[in-house]
Amino acid sequence: MTRALTDWLALRTPRERLLLGAMLALGLVWLVHAALWQPLAARQAALADRIQRHDRALVLLQSQPARAASAPADTRPLNVIVTETAAAFGLVIRRLEPEGESLRLVLDEAPFDAVILWLEAVERDHGLTLAALDLQRRPAPGVVNASLTLERPAP
Repeated sequence: MTRALTDWLALRTPRERLLLGAMLALGLVWLVHAALWQPLAARQAALADRIQRHDRALVLLQSQPARAASAPADTRPLNVIVTETAAAFGLVIRRLEPEGESLRLVLDEAPFDAVILWLEAVERDHGLTLAALDLQRRPAPGVVNASLTLERPAP
């Protein structure tokens, strides 16, 4: 194989050999770029975006006590508030169980950052408080199953 290649290359003019070498070098540069650099750059951008979303969620969680005191009371039924706001955050409620002035619900395969931002919005905008929360990791990164209880604080 190498003998046939060297014989074939020997039949080429110096200019053709130079052009073939340049094409080979450009092909290798393109291959390294397409096979290594682009996937690494895309992965880095996705991770940077994920870190930014988690940082936003952390800032909201840290500022939570200061905002809780100024939350307006929403007098609509709890299930209406929860289903409307969850849909706005792209969350799908699997189970919803009213228990007096509290509401137990289960979310399956939910993005962690969407759950945290939704909880912050429900407390800030509708005056509900989180009484219990159980998060379970899923195999996919940033995805959880959540069981939680929301309640309306006593007036």
